[in-house]
Formats: sequence, C-alpha cells, structure tokens
Amino acid sequence: MPVHPIPIPTDECVNVLKVTSFMPSPLHRHLRAIGRKAAALGLAATVALGAAQTAKAADDTITFGAALSLTGKVATEGVQVQKGYDYYVEHINAAGGIKLGDRRMKVAIKYYDDQSDAATSAKLYERLINEDGIKLLLGPYSSGITSAVSAVTEKYHLPLVVAHAAAPSLYERGFRYLFAVLTPLEQYTSNFILMAAEKKATRIAIINENDLLPRQAAEGAARQAAAAKLDVVYTATYPTGTKDFSSMLDVLRSKAPDVLIFCGYTGDTITIRKQMGEQGLNVKMMGVILGPTLPGFVETLGPLAEGILEPVQWTPQDPVKDQFFGWTATQFAEIYKKETGYEPDYHPPQSAAALEVFQAAIEKTGSLDPEKLRDAIAATDIETFYGKIRFNEKGQNIAKAMSVVQSQGGKPIDVYPPAPGTGTFMFPMAAH
Repeated sequence: MPVHPIPIPTDECVNVLKVTSFMPSPLHRHLRAIGRKAAALGLAATVALGAAQTAKAADDTITFGAALSLTGKVATEGVQVQKGYDYYVEHINAAGGIKLGDRRMKVAIKYYDDQSDAATSAKLYERLINEDGIKLLLGPYSSGITSAVSAVTEKYHLPLVVAHAAAPSLYERGFRYLFAVLTPLEQYTSNFILMAAEKKATRIAIINENDLLPRQAAEGAARQAAAAKLDVVYTATYPTGTKDFSSMLDVLRSKAPDVLIFCGYTGDTITIRKQMGEQGLNVKMMGVILGPTLPGFVETLGPLAEGILEPVQWTPQDPVKDQFFGWTATQFAEIYKKETGYEPDYHPPQSAAALEVFQAAIEKTGSLDPEKLRDAIAATDIETFYGKIRFNEKGQNIAKAMSVVQSQGGKPIDVYPPAPGTGTFMFPMAAH
C-alpha cells in the first residue's frame, strides 16, 4: 500500500516528501513509524522506504517524480491527483511491475508538496532532476503550475506526461517533451453551449478567476457562445483569493441570464454558489469547470448543488477496456470503490493514465533513456480504463471526448451527450 505523506522540514518550506512503492502491510506500518520518528527529530531525509530502497533502486525499481498541490488553494484537486498515481503504483506492482527488456521492474514515486505555487513547483522539479537524479517526471496539478514546470523539463530535454493541465497556450509553445493525457480545454465548455442552445436558452453570463486555466476556459466559452449566436450578457474576471462575490452577483441579477458558466477552482465554485443561495439568485442552468464530482462538493453545498453541471474527462460508463490491466472503466470504478471506500471521479483514472503512457513507452523501447522514451510517447496509441490516448504534434490527446455530469439527488449523473445508460438533463435547475 502507498506510504502516506510525512511532514519534513526543508529550507524550501516543502512539507511533503514521499516515495511510494509496493510492500507488505506490516512493513508498511513499521516504516511509517520510523518515518514519523525521523521527521520528529528534524532529519532532512526521505521517508524510511526511500532510504531502504535507495541502494537497490537502480536494480529493481523505476522511480518517477512529481510535485503536487497537497496543500494550498488547489489541494482538494491535488490530493485526488496523488490518489490516482498511487493507485497505479499499487496495482502495477501487484501485477509484477513494468516490463523492461527481460526484467520486471517495480515502480516508486517520489513526491514533494508545491503548496499550490508555480514558482515552488518549478524549484522542486529542478530538485527532482538535479539532486534526486529522477528523469521520469509526472505532471503537477493545474495549467498555471504546469506552465512553469514544463519550462524546466523542456530545458533538460526530459519528457513530462501531465494529467491535469488543459490550457491551450501550454501546447502552443513548440515544446517537444510535454504530453497531456486529458482532453483539450476547448471541450470543457463546448457541451454547455450545445446544451443551452438545445434548451432555447439565449442569455449567457461567464465569470472566471484570473488564472491561466479559468481565464482560457472563459475565453473559449465566449467564443463558442458567439458562434452559436447566443447573447453573452455579462462577463467578469475576479482576482485569485476573492471571498466576496456580492458585487458581481448584483450585476448578474440585473442582467437576468438564463445560463451561468463559472470558471474557477472548487473552493471558489462552492463560495459563489452559497452566496447565490443567500441572495436568492437563480439561473436556469449553471455549468462549472470543477464541481459535483469532487469529494465534499455536494456534501458542502447540500441542496444548492442540485442541478450544477460539470464537464468530465471520464465516467464509469465510458466504453473502453484497458490493455494493461484488462479492466473496463466500470470495472476500474468498482475495484477502486471496493478498495478505497468511495467512488472515483475522473482525477484518479486520469492520473493513472499518465503512468500507463510511460509504461507503454518503456515496454516498447526496453529503455529508460529520456530521448527514446520521448519519441515512443509521441507515437502513443493505447486504450486504457481512462480512455484512448493518442497525441497530436502539440502533445495533446486527440483520441477522446468529454461528457457532462449533473448533480441530481446528491450524486453526479452522466447526462450529456445523450446515450444509452445516461440520465436526463434537468432544465431548468432547481430554484432556491
């Protein structure tokens, strides 16, 4: 089972450093106890498993590296990213590991906490590369942080496979070593516009955080609405850290939109929806780029979550079958829930897919050489329990589409595009 993060003091204010690997539970518990004691003594060292594995890592373990937002403003999402990485590690190791030539290699991941800060994350990837000697790198969370990190990995000519960075500008820089398993950002809001048009909704309002992904998502939504000949009656951008949306909501009420598209991270989505409820402000349709599938979202909002729409990269109903584990999307979800106790949103399978891209490249080349892996990754054409993955010349996955879920009865229900097994789009959403 994965080793959980242990606070470790460093001169860079990094409070999580972890190596994940496969081992028996008794040893797991013993090593965690050792790690806690080491941390309490203020030792600048890896957790016990990292120390135990260091001497033989080159012989039987492939070690990946990542800095994730385990604290800070996007920690809700960052923790889900880590869960997906760890889940892959546990299961690939239980299956014998990654095939490297005629050997089977176990997998480990060294983590740092970037505290949701791009500059910190870039420094940590420098540390992973230059101090830890790790050349196989997984992406952080968010487009803004990935922008800084990918500049580092590009400088060192090291492939970076990201699972959670969709902003189009990332893939317009001519980078050769950046690859993304998720669907491009244009699809995040395009279904919202189609759904609104089909329901004869004509007045659209768009609010976004002044951060890379939310800003570009909002710009895309405005272009899509104009192309569909819908009337964008209000747009607003708010600074990161905003806690009071009342002035925006006052203007929103005066514009009387049918549809609100909100482009911000989970905490902000919860805050603005609560304030809409407090003011009795209702719209017929509300689409958000992050929401009902995230743990705690529905529980925090209660009835106010009802009817909120979210684009998702993956649902358990996706008609795919993994070529490495043999699981369908439904089977993955069932196994994940049985082992972790809760149903996965799209973040864990999306994270796991990034590691499967590396696995396919390693097994194809029989090598860990970064240049050979880069070329093999560029030629990826695989099917996973997350979906199909095939990259264009920019490093974007062009092999899969997105769905839309709606919070109904306290659960996210797949409602669009309409297909056998999906629910019915509730329009208008419930008034409060």
